[in-house]
Formats: sequence, structure tokens, C-alpha cells
Amino acid sequence: MARFGFFSLPLVGHLNPMAALSKELERRGHEAIFFNVPELGEAARARGCRFAEFGAKTCPAGSLTAGFSRLSHSSGRAADVAGLSVLDHYAEAVFAEAGPIVAEAGIDVWLVDQYDYSAASLAAYFEKPLVTLAVALLRNYEEGAPGFSGELPPKDAESRRRVRLGNEGLLELSLPHRERVSGHRQALGLAPFRYEDVWSKLAQISQQPAEFEFPRKELPECFHFTGPFIDPASHPDVSFPWERLDGRPLVYASLGTLKSNYDLLRTVCEAVRGLDVQLVVSLGGEELEAGQLPGDVLMVKFAPQLKLLERAAAMVTHAGMNSSLECLTYGVPMVALPIAHDQFGVAARIEWSGVGVRLQPEQRTAERIGEAIRTVLGPRYRHAAQRFADLIRERNGLSRAADIVEQVARTGEPVPRDG
Repeated sequence: MARFGFFSLPLVGHLNPMAALSKELERRGHEAIFFNVPELGEAARARGCRFAEFGAKTCPAGSLTAGFSRLSHSSGRAADVAGLSVLDHYAEAVFAEAGPIVAEAGIDVWLVDQYDYSAASLAAYFEKPLVTLAVALLRNYEEGAPGFSGELPPKDAESRRRVRLGNEGLLELSLPHRERVSGHRQALGLAPFRYEDVWSKLAQISQQPAEFEFPRKELPECFHFTGPFIDPASHPDVSFPWERLDGRPLVYASLGTLKSNYDLLRTVCEAVRGLDVQLVVSLGGEELEAGQLPGDVLMVKFAPQLKLLERAAAMVTHAGMNSSLECLTYGVPMVALPIAHDQFGVAARIEWSGVGVRLQPEQRTAERIGEAIRTVLGPRYRHAAQRFADLIRERNGLSRAADIVEQVARTGEPVPRDG
């Protein structure tokens, strides 16, 4: 039996897949403990996770609220800046307060979010085995491989230039955060920040299927595409008025839990007028009164997303990684309306994989969204999404990820990918 320590960014979207992996390891007889700031405690416990809190002084409950508020009311670069401010605050708590709490817990292997450079640095300080978990869009940089920008794989000099500028722009934007982490690393006697030092040399695991990533040539030998970390049992129960579903093709719309983009949701509601579908809208935690969204729409504060996807004919999504992979798991084609962060990159992969249609911000009229919904309801997109569902079921990414983690715990050696 091993004791695994999980370190996620303080975001529910990053917590969910890691919680699924923790429950799989527990089913195999291991211990799993989540270490995080108070802000994430309630969500972690609601998913049945053992939770150890740090940061009560540096990052007490409610201290990230302002940053989350800026996130929920911004898009594009402004949202990226707001997100980095949350990361800065979280990193300060890790370096100031996490060490003694984690040391006392006696963790054998650290399982760290790929975006969490601070916890990865602390693992190096304690000289503990590290496994990197890429639960969002993988961030490994490679010449010619589009990242977050929304570009497709380049075919000519101009598209290669756009890809390069997009990747460089993200590096420039995140430089102040990396420099702060670098300063903390040097204070601990570690080398200055390098990606090679904050990502594992033993195993890097992405929950993307390999087919949902652009062609790559330079990923390390220990990098594994396993497929989604999804466990319905680790999702909190959510009530839903199932009796109100009327048998028409179900179109499910959700823009995630961080974005309160009600103007866009209203446009989606207008888009389905004239279509013989039933629209279910999840508001991501906010509340609106009946009638505030136009048309005949079934509107809920939260939705049991996995259960709805079992019945859905299509999803209108912000192209968050979790929602996109859940759609692929259930063979549901998508209309992608990215708003911020890695969502533009995920939406590009949705289009490239043939499992959906993406619309850029300037294209999001009711007419264009309605046309996109009609398009993905056709057999071409359903068949493409079902192909992903079949391979995801065959590979069982959650089990494969747990196998890799166990091998690291057992041997302490790098785990090379198959083939």
C-alpha cells in the first residue's frame, strides 16, 4: 500500500478528474490525500476525498473570491490575467504553509497538477517521487504544435508564424508567475524555474486520448495519453426534474462553473427556436428566474452532467477539457463556444477531430449557433463522437493512469509509454 498526495489548482474543474483518480487508487487499497487551500475543502469533501488543509494564514477561505469573480466576468486575455492572479495567491500559500503539513502526512508519491509549479517545486525540495497529471490541455511546448491559441496544425509559413506567436504570447503572459515561483525555488536551494524541473521525469499523464491531440514529436518518453479520468461515483449527487424531459432530441448547454456569460446563453436559447429539440441549460451555480432566458428552455442551477450526456444528442459547451472529454466518453458531438484559457485550444481540437463545430466570438449569432447545432446533430458528427466513445471505453484511461502511478510507487523508475 502506498500513500499518495494530490495537489490540484484550487479549481473544481481541475479537482474533478484528480478526485476520480484518487478514488480508483483507494479502491486498489492505497491511501489518497488532497492537499489544498481552504477554498477547495468543501468541494473535495463533497467528492469523498480525504482533505488536508494548508494556507489558512496566507490564503484563508474567501480570499480567492475576488479573483474568481474577475474570472467569471471576463474573457480572453483579461480572464488569463485574472487566472494568473489566483495562481500567484495559491502559490504563495504552498510555499509559505504547505511544507510542514505534507511532511507530517508521510506522502510516498506526489501527484501534481501540470499547472501547479509550486507543489511540484516542493516535491523536489522534499526529494519525493513526482507524477505530473495534465488534467487540462497539455502545456508541453513544441515548435509547430498549437497550444492555447485556437490555431490548427500549421500547413504553411503564415500559419506556422501564427502558432509561434500564440505560443510565445502565452509564455510572455505567464512569465511573472514563473519568475515568482523561480524566486521561491531558489530560496529553497533549488535551481531556477525550468519546465523540465517542475514536470515529472518518472511519468507525465494526460487524460486526453492521443487522438484528441495534434501530432507531436517531442513529448518525453514518460508522457502517457491515457484517456479521461471519469468516475460517476465521484461526482456529487445533483437533483434534476427528469419528468420534464419530453422525448425530443436533447441539446444540453453549459458554459462551465466559472463563467456567468448569460448573454451567450440567451443567444443559444434563441438559436434553438424552430429546431425540434429540447434545450436544457445549466447555469453553473447561478440562479435566474423563469423567463429570463428566452424560449421553451429547461433551466437548472446545476445539472447532473454525466447522466444528461447519456441522453443528449448534442452539447453546446465552452470547450472546457472535462466537459469535452465527457462528451467524447458518451459519444456526444459538440458546438464549442470557447471563452478563455485553454478553451480555444480545446475547441480547435474538437474541430480537428471531427467531433464538433467551433464558433469564434465574432460568429456567435443565434443564426450561426442554430446552424451549428443542426450540423452536429447529423450522422457525420455523431459517428465521429461515437468512435471516440468506443476507444475510450476500450482503453479505460482511469485504470491505465492508476497502473502507471502504481508502477512509479513500486519502482521509483521512469515509466516509458508503450510503443
